[in-house]
Amino acid sequence: MKLARWLLPILSLAIVLWITWWDTGGVRQGPGPLHPAHASVAALANGSNCDACHRAGAGIDAEGCNRCHTAIGTQRANGKGLHGRLPAADLDRCGSCHGDHHGDAAPLIANHAFARVGIAEQNAYDHRDVAFTLTGAHAPLTCERCHVHANDEEPPPKGRFLGLSQQCTSCHDDQHKGAYGPDCASCHGQEEPWKKAPKFPHAEFALQDAHGKVECKACHEENSAHAVAALREKPQPVRACAVCHADPHGSGGLQIQALRLANSADCSRCHTATAWKAESFTPARHAEFGLALLAAHAKAPCAACHGDPKQAPRWQGSAPALAECAACHEHPHGSSLMTAAVAAVGPAKGCAGCHKDSDQDFRGGAMPSALHAATGFPLVAPHAEVACAACHQGVAKATRFPGRKPEECRACHEDVHRGQFDLEARYQQCTACHRTTSFHPSQFGLAAHALTAFPLTGAHDAVGCSACHKVGKEGVREFHGTSSECAVCHEDVHKGAFDRAGRPRLVGGKRGCVRCHDTAAFAPVAGAFDHTLWTGYELTGAHTAVDCAACHPRAAAGKAMAQRLGPVLGTLCADCHTDVHRGQFQRGSVTDCSRCHETRSFQDLHFDHQQTRFPLDEVHRTVACARCHTSYETEQGKVVRYKPLGTACGDCHQLGADGRVRK
Repeated sequence: MKLARWLLPILSLAIVLWITWWDTGGVRQGPGPLHPAHASVAALANGSNCDACHRAGAGIDAEGCNRCHTAIGTQRANGKGLHGRLPAADLDRCGSCHGDHHGDAAPLIANHAFARVGIAEQNAYDHRDVAFTLTGAHAPLTCERCHVHANDEEPPPKGRFLGLSQQCTSCHDDQHKGAYGPDCASCHGQEEPWKKAPKFPHAEFALQDAHGKVECKACHEENSAHAVAALREKPQPVRACAVCHADPHGSGGLQIQALRLANSADCSRCHTATAWKAESFTPARHAEFGLALLAAHAKAPCAACHGDPKQAPRWQGSAPALAECAACHEHPHGSSLMTAAVAAVGPAKGCAGCHKDSDQDFRGGAMPSALHAATGFPLVAPHAEVACAACHQGVAKATRFPGRKPEECRACHEDVHRGQFDLEARYQQCTACHRTTSFHPSQFGLAAHALTAFPLTGAHDAVGCSACHKVGKEGVREFHGTSSECAVCHEDVHKGAFDRAGRPRLVGGKRGCVRCHDTAAFAPVAGAFDHTLWTGYELTGAHTAVDCAACHPRAAAGKAMAQRLGPVLGTLCADCHTDVHRGQFQRGSVTDCSRCHETRSFQDLHFDHQQTRFPLDEVHRTVACARCHTSYETEQGKVVRYKPLGTACGDCHQLGADGRVRK
């Protein structure tokens, strides 16, 4: 029996020892077939050279991997490339990304390999670990456009990704045949189209504006001294404008007599490289010729004064004096106005008295206040800042200068009130409410409002006009006909409760909210609230001292009506008070406490025991109530019993055989 009990463990141990000996002997079978890429290596073909990749008791030998994959080993040693940026703890764990002994059932580069180094998708790799960054046109390319073996099932001997040259000419044709060296990106970059060559050094002649849009060959013709290849051998001086562009101001070209300039080869004196026709003859440069270009003159095209092939010049020779406007301009004013202007302000030909060089155009002149005051209409604010054409319109003199009076506002200004004040003499002129210096704000204040049908008192005197005077359907703010009823502007928080049938319409001659409230503040109510008058429920005794919210509870905190009284709990005693008698005196479904208790205090009674079914005789009148009305326990606590109680003597007393009371 003892041998049989030990036989199974001994046999199991023997089998384990034999298998261990067999595996560590000469057989040495691997866990599975090698990947075809490794199986094709002669040294690993028969599966017996495990030491080439493994160390006894240490798994995969990273140094063994480096002996075959020398480029990867160099990356690791130099800390560069995808493998060089791995954490130190992962450098010797090749098997965590590259598993083998699964035959061709699993790839040598595991699906999670790129994710372990922070690359979510292989095609999204941005070359962060190599010198050739993916920018511009290279960024959207897929891996296989450059790495043709990127998606091969079996990697080639030199690997999928390594071994490519970073020189542009390894992928692109060199159109310059090596004349500018191998660094194409130094001129062409990767961001712009190839033909633009945005990084080409052009410092001596900046390619700005229109010059930046010209193709290279337009200026650098092949086989010429200015060809790009020739300039690398023998630089040439920067060409003047006239070398490439025709001069329209010389003896040939356009016949513009006034614009014939000496030394016209220097086009940049007037023109920029933006566009030829957008000349930039600055006011400061024009001032060198004797006439500074200011305001509207600075915006006038050159041909307006100096002519062009379609019109003769308006001015030639030396510059005119600024006051001699009439040399180029015609004026619409009569001789009398010009004479008065000259007499008032004095300059030659009068124009400069009203029209300044700073004016944007001729119609923007400003008549001097002294001259305008002589017309009977002094120019004071805000009229002093208004352009003449705003008031003086039309062609005929009668319409341009109608002789208005300063107080006739409606002669120029629209009545924004659309005749609401036409029938009131005191408001015939706008100045009754508005200042002459500014239409807004008005000067219609509290004193003026007090003369209307609705004086502003209390909180109303701080309310803006627009709060009560709304803009109507036609876009006009309404003043006449504005209601003075409270409900027109204010919400009835009582929801019409005080306007129901039976409620007083007038209280002290007042209607609406003012029957209880004043304009100082909506709460509290003005004066004492007559509870009997408004509710029909007279407050007596202790009820007169109870806070309103005790019977009219306020809304829960946080709600819009939280500070306002809510509906009454009820008018029955039980609506507010707990029935301490637990329904003993209930009649029907109502308990009327007032049958026994006074409202002054619950302890004040007007209960008459003689009116009950047990009138008290002389003996019982001296007995304390609690002797007969004892308390008993209920689920709600102790309750004094009043009903039902017996009225027979035996219900309370014990009688002897002789009929006498024993207790």
